Amino acid sequence: MIRYYEFLSNGITSALIKNGSVEWLPLPRFDSSSIFTRILDEERGGYFSIRPADEKYEIIHEDYVENTLILRTVFKSEKGKAEILDFLPLSLSGIIRIYESEIDLKLDIKPFFEYGLVTPAIIKARRGLIFRNPKSKEGIEILIGGEYVPLDNTVFTLKKGKGYIYLLYSKDLRYGLFSNKGFVYSEPYEALNKAIKYWKGRLENAKKVNIYRDAYYRSLLVLLGLIYEPSGGIIAAPTTSLPEIIGGSRNWDYRYVWIRDASYSAEALIKAGLLVKARDIISFLTAMLDPSSKSFDHPLYTIDGTAPPAEEILDWLEGHKKSFPVRVGNAAYMQIQMDVEGTYMNALYEYYNTSKDSKYVNEIWWAIEAIAEWTKKSWKWKSTDLWEQRGVEEHFTHTKVMNWVALDRASKLAKELGYKNEAEEWINIAEEIRKDVLDNGYSQKLGYFTRYYGSDSVDSALLTLPLYGFIDAKDPRFLKTLEKIEKDLMISDGLLLRYKDDFMGSVKHPFTLVSTWLTRVYIRLGEIDKAKKVIEKLISCSTSSLLLAEHLDQNTCEPRGNFPQAFPHAGLVMTIVELEERRLV
Repeated sequence: MIRYYEFLSNGITSALIKNGSVEWLPLPRFDSSSIFTRILDEERGGYFSIRPADEKYEIIHEDYVENTLILRTVFKSEKGKAEILDFLPLSLSGIIRIYESEIDLKLDIKPFFEYGLVTPAIIKARRGLIFRNPKSKEGIEILIGGEYVPLDNTVFTLKKGKGYIYLLYSKDLRYGLFSNKGFVYSEPYEALNKAIKYWKGRLENAKKVNIYRDAYYRSLLVLLGLIYEPSGGIIAAPTTSLPEIIGGSRNWDYRYVWIRDASYSAEALIKAGLLVKARDIISFLTAMLDPSSKSFDHPLYTIDGTAPPAEEILDWLEGHKKSFPVRVGNAAYMQIQMDVEGTYMNALYEYYNTSKDSKYVNEIWWAIEAIAEWTKKSWKWKSTDLWEQRGVEEHFTHTKVMNWVALDRASKLAKELGYKNEAEEWINIAEEIRKDVLDNGYSQKLGYFTRYYGSDSVDSALLTLPLYGFIDAKDPRFLKTLEKIEKDLMISDGLLLRYKDDFMGSVKHPFTLVSTWLTRVYIRLGEIDKAKKVIEKLISCSTSSLLLAEHLDQNTCEPRGNFPQAFPHAGLVMTIVELEERRLV
């Protein structure tokens, strides 16, 4: 397994850490500009490093404390060991780093505001430092608990023993850690105990599994860590512009709530029995619904439900491993994606099917009705697809199937809630869509479903047809499609491309979510050994702490794209639950 960045979260913001160095930390929240940005620029990005003062040392442990998002790193030199516990304190925009060491440590902190663009003013404080943004009242404060010796303005020797470094962001430093209000903020050791208890508690009600347990619980923690607690919105990934291809330009900002990704994540939490958090996600998405036009005007929203900023290029950053450009904002916000209503409706239906919470579903009947009415009049239109190609609109087969899902699930919910007329009308239109897909999305000449009407190619989204119940996995038409996908898109055992090429040219690396779709198809075909081989390949290609990026290098298993990604972790959860259920039958 590959050692890569470790992911920390507190439901407000996130950090990525590697080798004792914080190299990504947006503040005050997930989608804010970052204070430490070294992951996107080695030279000017900024970082927050703690390591042995001795030049010769090794890292003998870097992993999470049990089932939490608290990281434990152990260094070893000739003179002794040092342990650091890193975590983001609950409800605060900051990070606490607690150390216990037999050797002296070196603290090196280089923050910058606005993604490495703005150099802070440095103010010395008793027991620490204040870094103030010269353009505003915001800043970060560093409180050092323990014996230390300053080497220069931002570098210190932490003397052996116990201590902590407490970093807190303040929008206005007059209310910060060193202000008169400072006493109200968390005490580091108490905050650590609360964080450990909190993360362990989040999994207490999860469905128990006996296979692939470590990957299952880590995936659930990733999903829970990607939820912005104040709103219930779940981001697709906590990073921006980690490249799909090193040196390429497929670099995007994923720190937003995509309807599709969020719905799929909610579905995974439902399968895992975490209904409350799943409902939080669904409630956030419901609040985005427009009952008087397209149900979801946009495919993505900010974590507080507002419009994302326009996509911009940060041309002062060289990019991860010099993969330029670095983008913030996401222009996919302007796309009209017709499949997203189906993903939402499926998640809502799965929630009802599991919880039987008719009161909740009745209260949002208006949302069901709005989606059904919109889909009823729009399903014949061309659209972009789930892969978000820019400037490309077709009658994509997967999109049409999701239109069918929207009306099929709406009809089922209407029937459950006693709306008989709507249930009958919507199922009739759903069957009309189904016939259209079977007539046009399936090629009699080629013998398989195609990527879009009139095409001769396939994409991996076609694997979802039996997962949504559109067609039986054993139907000869789907089996031929599966065979074509395996032949054209599988580039390593169990690892598949999402498609061969798009508006930016050829695709190079497998898309990790797709492997979980393939596994779930094999489960439905009763090919359990094949399913296990695929899932074991994916797990073996995750990082040493079982995290997955959007893509991975099929030769080295190195993560590619934004990291960690909700999609594959949601897919892993669903796959493992389905394998567990199959095992118990």
